[in-house]
Amino acid sequence: MWLMAAFTFREAWRKKVVLLAGGLTLAYLVLYGTGLHFVGSKINGNPAGPQNIFQQMEYVLLFVMGVYLASFLVAGLAILAAVGSVSGEIENGTLHALAVRPLSRRALLLGKFAGQGAMLVVYAALFFLALAGLVRWQLGLAIPTLLPALGLFILEPLVLLAVTMLGSVVFSTMGNGVLAFALYALAVVGGMMEQIGAVIGNTSAVYTGIITSLILPADAIYRRLVDGVVKGLAAGGPAGGQGPVNPQMMLGPFGTYSTPSDWMLVYTGAYVLLLLGAATYAFSRRDI
Repeated sequence: MWLMAAFTFREAWRKKVVLLAGGLTLAYLVLYGTGLHFVGSKINGNPAGPQNIFQQMEYVLLFVMGVYLASFLVAGLAILAAVGSVSGEIENGTLHALAVRPLSRRALLLGKFAGQGAMLVVYAALFFLALAGLVRWQLGLAIPTLLPALGLFILEPLVLLAVTMLGSVVFSTMGNGVLAFALYALAVVGGMMEQIGAVIGNTSAVYTGIITSLILPADAIYRRLVDGVVKGLAAGGPAGGQGPVNPQMMLGPFGTYSTPSDWMLVYTGAYVLLLLGAATYAFSRRDI
């Protein structure tokens, strides 16, 4: 399995979609850093960091906006990198050569997941650290919960990878890609509805968002990341706490008014394992 993981990891970096994602990521970081420079200068950026809770939350808004948009790039890479992991190789006959080797289907599938997952973890980690570094460089804002936030950020592509891997076993490459992107869009829209519902006190909208998070907990991971960053900054920031203003209200749709619980993180871990188990079982029974 580990040999397959190493082979998949090496091959993943050679895919055109990864090279394209790398170019888009670099362009995004240049654009984001330039925006931080000019916006930070306009709102009186201070190399020593924000001087009050309001300026602090302006900086946090810039950071979480960057993370929110970066999530789309990471999610897109996770889906496109794995969309044809099994179905594509069956369609072009590549998997037939691997099937005759002394390698179980379970080891083959888990090796592919481990290799692609390692590639996505490295990519997402570098991306997130670059965003945090730009915010620190241009605005003087250090992220006190950097490691927990980093862990949550790299969890999102692993969830999408598990979904896409199962879809690659069950559906065709085209059908799997459509399904994976549709589920991700559903999760994003549902998460936005949940936050809006929490603000206006609409219980139905909140429950709708929770249901979509159970279907695909991608947006819930982002919301938990934002909640941790805001709480960490508010506790250690210049205001010494939230004060009379709820910082989440200053983040608009990028904030988290309805915060996912610890149980949602537990569910996310179980979700990945369950989908991997289902993919392994389906692959063992598929006729190739």
